[in-house]
Amino acid sequence: MIKNTCLKTVILLGLAVLMILGAGCTASGEADSPSAEPYTTVSVDDIKESLADRGPITVGLDLDFTTFITYSVYYYGKTNIDGPDGTNLYGDDPMNSSEFKSAVNNEFVGQYLPKHAAADVISMHKDRGDNVIFITRKLSSPEERISDYIGAIFGIEDPVVIFTDNLSKTPYLNAENVSVYYGDSDTDITDAVAAENCTPYRFMRSAVTVSYYGAGYNPGDYNESVVENSDI
Repeated sequence: MIKNTCLKTVILLGLAVLMILGAGCTASGEADSPSAEPYTTVSVDDIKESLADRGPITVGLDLDFTTFITYSVYYYGKTNIDGPDGTNLYGDDPMNSSEFKSAVNNEFVGQYLPKHAAADVISMHKDRGDNVIFITRKLSSPEERISDYIGAIFGIEDPVVIFTDNLSKTPYLNAENVSVYYGDSDTDITDAVAAENCTPYRFMRSAVTVSYYGAGYNPGDYNESVVENSDI
């Protein structure tokens, strides 16, 4: 009986020590945990609430990596071996190839993967009666099917899609009186900041997109708010 009592006492003391050490590890882990992201996140409902006292406005969205996940299209354009003797189908400078520009804006459009966050943002603004347009730095082509695709995916009749051909979006934001603009890149944010009375919101890029197209992407660097869960 004495031996059993001593054994129980030892076991209980051991458990107590383990609990104390575990608590210490937890506290240490909390102290060493990464700090919060260096930017403010907002939900779609937060944005809607911020616009509660305003009537219908014009809002704009970027296309690549904001409204759609399109990295696979550009990756194919850069790396394909479908040309003669395993060369690139679009030549030595595929990103500036007229054939590739046309493909991106036409036959490749069906590969654009809509982002859930973009669908939520567009739905919210449509419910408010806002005018939703799209302004992209994408290179234009004589014909494009992106407008038709946007209409089919998001239910926007005759959507306005403006191509700036890699030029600043600021003049177009001003010309269209855009009050709120959503974009993923640093230039999306700085172009909106430079525009008149335009509030920018940052969309996050997916992890795969960042791994291939991480340049010019620094969320929060311009004190802009980031739309939560906007990487998908």
